[in-house]
Amino acid sequence: MAAEIASELETDLKIPADHPEKRKFTELIEWMQTHGATFPKLKMRYYDTNYRGVHSLTKIKKNDVILFVPLKLLITLEMAFESPIGKLMKEKKLRPQLLSPKHTFLGTYIMQERRKPEGSFFKEYLNILPKDITEFPVFFKDEEMSWLDGSWLRDKILDKRREIKQDYDLCCNEVPEFA
Repeated sequence: MAAEIASELETDLKIPADHPEKRKFTELIEWMQTHGATFPKLKMRYYDTNYRGVHSLTKIKKNDVILFVPLKLLITLEMAFESPIGKLMKEKKLRPQLLSPKHTFLGTYIMQERRKPEGSFFKEYLNILPKDITEFPVFFKDEEMSWLDGSWLRDKILDKRREIKQDYDLCCNEVPEFA
């Protein structure tokens, strides 16, 4: 299956065999399959450095299983709570004070996993995540935000920025290791 999807990437998108993104896709697919994931009706596509997609290979019928991912391949809140920083955040009872506790704990877990010198079990998954997320609305620059003037979305984005900043400041103040 990994070779099939790798050739799909090459034929469909004309990605050269030595393209680093092709290697990342192949490693992710092999890692998932090695650990019991199945996705017989799906293919992944690389569009550019920050955009990827998952597409159907065939018509999907009612009750078809299109994707199975075993629990051990999922990053869960429980894992985040039990991580070194997660435990410190729990000790300080930050969860009820955070405006976005789930995002904060999960984001913190992912950052810890990325920094593991011996490597993370989730390395193949983490490697495929975009490095640049400036297209996320909370990271819009002033000019991009000005395009949303008069929109309810602009206020929503600004509120989310304040929430993220407030959660970040709380974590840094209460758990210095977080910073």
